[in-house]
Amino acid sequence: MSRAKRPNIVAVEVVADHVLRVSWRDHGVDQIDLGPLISASRSLAPLQTPAIFATAAVGEHGWTVAWNDDIELDADHLFRLGRYQAGESLTPESFRTWRNRHGLSQRSAADALGISDRMVKYYEDGRHLVPKTVMLACTGYDALRSGIAA
Repeated sequence: MSRAKRPNIVAVEVVADHVLRVSWRDHGVDQIDLGPLISASRSLAPLQTPAIFATAAVGEHGWTVAWNDDIELDADHLFRLGRYQAGESLTPESFRTWRNRHGLSQRSAADALGISDRMVKYYEDGRHLVPKTVMLACTGYDALRSGIAA
C-alpha cells in the first residue's frame, strides 16, 4: 500500500459461511470469501466451525480481524484478498502468468506497460498490489497482440 493510506478496518460483519463484509476507513466496503484461505491453512482450521467464525470482530485499532484471542488476519492481507476477489487487481501469480504468456522479461514487460522494472518485480513478489491501471494495461496489451484493438 505504497502511497495510499494503509487499509484500516472500521467494521466487520459475517454475511455467510466464511464470508465477511469489511468496511474500510478511506477504502469503501469489500465482501471477502475466506473459505479457500481457511481450507488451505492449518492455523485457520478452527474458523471452519461456524460458531467460531461468527465471532469475527475488528481487532486492535482496526489493523486486524480477530476471532477470540487466538486468530487474527491483518488488514493488508484482507484488503488484497478483497481487491483480487472484486477483480480490481491481479494476483502476483496472474501478473507473472501474463508476462510469461507473452514471453516478456521483467524489463520488457515494464517497457510495454510504461512502468519501472522494479515495480514489475514488486508486483510479482506480492510486495505491492497491482493497481487497476496496470491490470487494464495488461488487458489492453492482450487486445493489441490479438488484433482486437485498432
